[in-house]
Amino acid sequence: MRPLLVYKVVSTLLLALSLSLLLPLGYSLYIGDGCWRDFLLPLLAVVLITLPSLRIPFEDLNLKEALLSVTLVWFLFPAVVASVYILGAHIKDPVNAYFESVSGFTTTGATILNNIEALPSSVLLWRSLTQWLGGLGFIVFSFSVLPFIRVSYHLIKFESSKLVEERVSPNIGEVVRTVLLVYLLLTVAETVLLRLAGMDWYQALNHTFATISTGGFSPKNESVAAFHSFAVELVIATFMLLGSLNLAVYYRSFKERNPLKVLTYFETKSLLALTLIGVLAITYDLWRNHLYPNLFEDFRYALFQTVSAVTTTGFASDDFNKYPPFAVAVMFFLTLIGGSAGSTAGGIKQIRFILLLKVLKGEIKKTLHPRLVLRYSLGGKVVDINFLYGVLAFGFIYMTTLAVFGILLTIGGHDLVTSFSASIACLTSFGPGLGEVGPMDNFNVFADWQKLLLSLEMIMGRLEILPVVAVVYALLFDRF
Repeated sequence: MRPLLVYKVVSTLLLALSLSLLLPLGYSLYIGDGCWRDFLLPLLAVVLITLPSLRIPFEDLNLKEALLSVTLVWFLFPAVVASVYILGAHIKDPVNAYFESVSGFTTTGATILNNIEALPSSVLLWRSLTQWLGGLGFIVFSFSVLPFIRVSYHLIKFESSKLVEERVSPNIGEVVRTVLLVYLLLTVAETVLLRLAGMDWYQALNHTFATISTGGFSPKNESVAAFHSFAVELVIATFMLLGSLNLAVYYRSFKERNPLKVLTYFETKSLLALTLIGVLAITYDLWRNHLYPNLFEDFRYALFQTVSAVTTTGFASDDFNKYPPFAVAVMFFLTLIGGSAGSTAGGIKQIRFILLLKVLKGEIKKTLHPRLVLRYSLGGKVVDINFLYGVLAFGFIYMTTLAVFGILLTIGGHDLVTSFSASIACLTSFGPGLGEVGPMDNFNVFADWQKLLLSLEMIMGRLEILPVVAVVYALLFDRF
């Protein structure tokens, strides 16, 4: 391994991400809330850390160096984010500050804050911005903000958003620039629509950052429920879905000048079908239990909560902790599946869920016809056996991770609902859980060691577990 090269790549990417501190810094100076130093000092610290790396020449990373670089950035940038909270005493406890920062950058949306609205406006803007950055992924910044960096394809391959999981073009830079443009256009469009729906510009921008990234941070204690607006909920629900679609498909649509191309992709069809089924099932359950005064209200809240769940965003238009068990079970089932591969959403992802269903169907057929030879296809393409093995391995390690972390959380005396829903919420990047960590509560009920454990789980979930496990394995048993 070439540690100096890893240092150069990691420090440069940290600097690229840290330049975003200029936005809340400028806003702090504009409104005069006195927090500008909290943003300036971390930025200067990252600059100082990066300066020695300028003399190191760039070279392509090998696979192990790329894995290590990706993992380090996802652990280190939240420390930069946390320093803002600590310097201004906005979050005094370092563990709490790191948890909040990891939750933001991994687009999870879990929080330890009892009173979100007590934080200064510029700090809340930074909190939301970290989700926008995490959703887009630092790989985009490597090619768009710092195009002179010659980073190998391995970094792209293992980036959490799986931007080019299917190699849609030999020109990765072109793909990333197009996706960045789409991401920015969606950001602008939602901000304007939320303003028209009744939010002020500040609230609109904050919620847009957290929506496009399917993150779920809100500067309001009651999340989206604070606005009591169906128009706001419709706009956010629409863009949560748009943010959970495969970004590479946006690239194809852009290249073919056919916006409807997105709707023809098999993952998009699956996502929309599951969303519709979820909305109908939860609407019926809410209506059956007379939770709201009329059927329209049942549908309204079912629509928003279902979309928030399946996209793993975590926004809440009401306290779903009080929902009937069936409705909650449907929500968390959809959360486990998640959005499309190549999107900002978390979960197992639609493509893996579809393939696992096909494998299950195939095994049932083989039970009846033992000599049957099966071939699986997705989107009209035959699935490579190695990809199939990878999906099966991922499914196993995903559920094992969820169970192990859930069991460890019970050590603190927390009930099973709280512990396992917290594990699901952090691994899938959903955010709020049930019980003591419901949508109107927070994760401050856990001890410091448990918050660090959940921070690890959030990063593992965002990086889809295997890269983190591979780095640990390489450090312990393999030679870098």
